[in-house]
Amino acid sequence: MADPLQRERQKLYAKGRDEFTTARNARAKALKKDDPELAAEVAKLPKPSVAAAALNALVHEDPSEVRALIQSGKRLRQAQEAAVKGKKADLGGAVEEHRSALDRVQRDLRRRKLGGQTLERATQTLRVASVDPELQPLLERGVLHEDLASSGFGLDPGIVPKRPAKTAPNAPPPKAPKPPKPDPKLKQALAKAERELQAAEKRAESALRDLEQAKEAVWKARAAAGES
Repeated sequence: MADPLQRERQKLYAKGRDEFTTARNARAKALKKDDPELAAEVAKLPKPSVAAAALNALVHEDPSEVRALIQSGKRLRQAQEAAVKGKKADLGGAVEEHRSALDRVQRDLRRRKLGGQTLERATQTLRVASVDPELQPLLERGVLHEDLASSGFGLDPGIVPKRPAKTAPNAPPPKAPKPPKPDPKLKQALAKAERELQAAEKRAESALRDLEQAKEAVWKARAAAGES
């Protein structure tokens, strides 16, 4: 069961961005008498950015595509972990599945008539949140409040195996063999593929925007011709 603050957060972030501050302050005031600690936490909830608010609204209205994106993000992360450890993994298939899921959510966002920069920030936030285990619940519940950014779509440094803890000076050396180091060539190939994918995605997004603008221009021209 969700804790009280989580429930309050979900209710508030389900509202429109223009309503958020007024609703938050009113709710904090209403809670102050019976639960001052919860009221204080609610009062500190930050107003969502334009992009985050658009994503929250999408999740609250139709969460199916976002949930599918999160599931593909989990599979992508698993494939990345396997690749880093030198295990066999269908990384290319996982990347393609995640890209397709991201495209579907982007189409839903475009229907909201977002500005170019807002759409780009929302897309980048989706990329980051959909593969990060700590951010996935925030995305799935529709309670994001800020734009997320990373150095690029691809390998998450958090999945690189940690170094083994140092043993005490008098402790006997571990008997288990050390795990094999990741193949440097594999990591280089992975990084190159991810850079190429990121560049291709940006080109595809730009081409799709141009296509939509061209369709709109044709529609307007046809409408004008029909009126004359």
